[in-house]
Amino acid sequence: MLVYGSFRSAPIGEPGATFTIQNYIKAYFDREFYLLFLNSLYYAIGVCITTFFIGTYLAWVSERTNTPFKKVFIVMSLIPFIIPGILSTISWILLLSPKIGLINIVIKELLGLEKAPFNVYSMGGMIWAEAIHGYPLVFLLMSAAFRNMDTSLEEAALSAGSSTFTTFRRVTLPLMRPAMFSVLLIVFVRAIEAFEVPALIGVPAKLSVFTTKIFLAIHQFPSDFGLAGAYAVTLLVISSTGVLIYGKITRREERY
Repeated sequence: MLVYGSFRSAPIGEPGATFTIQNYIKAYFDREFYLLFLNSLYYAIGVCITTFFIGTYLAWVSERTNTPFKKVFIVMSLIPFIIPGILSTISWILLLSPKIGLINIVIKELLGLEKAPFNVYSMGGMIWAEAIHGYPLVFLLMSAAFRNMDTSLEEAALSAGSSTFTTFRRVTLPLMRPAMFSVLLIVFVRAIEAFEVPALIGVPAKLSVFTTKIFLAIHQFPSDFGLAGAYAVTLLVISSTGVLIYGKITRREERY
């Protein structure tokens, strides 16, 4: 229905609607489309990398170290996953807004700065707000991967004289590769389809991504459902491409 609606000249069910490619012409020949495309990819990739790094590091600490109070540490790592995305985004706005952000106010008073050191209304702010809300998913998935991995293979490599780095490169990474790419794909798709952060932070900062463009196309007057469908199909193509790349990378995962 999404693809079908993107080729209609009017909303589905409206009398007199015809098939057309004008929605795609309007979307793809817009001067801002390629900036929109780059913003969406930059945002999704930034969230993907940041989230993966934080979640994987915390998973490694909880599964491969003897950190004190490990159970408390695990519970604290999962708390952001419980908080609704819109509340998490508003919280970061209240903390890092250049005018009213609590962290900025405290730092300016302590250091005597005239300008706020942090600005949540930026691409970096968007990536950070989304990553902090999404890293618990990476933490859960990577913790399971670390827990299920056969550590005797790493121990055998170390006993045979392999260095820690070589063991990590030749043993740990191949063993973790299917899980890593699965997590990266999930996070990438979730990030490129996220709405709360782009809407609450990106729109005031004039940093549009596909989800906010879809929202604005539907909520303008009159609503342009065809244009929204064309943007949504683009998201679908990007996500499907990620799935194909994942399948190619992990096609021999049975070796591990």
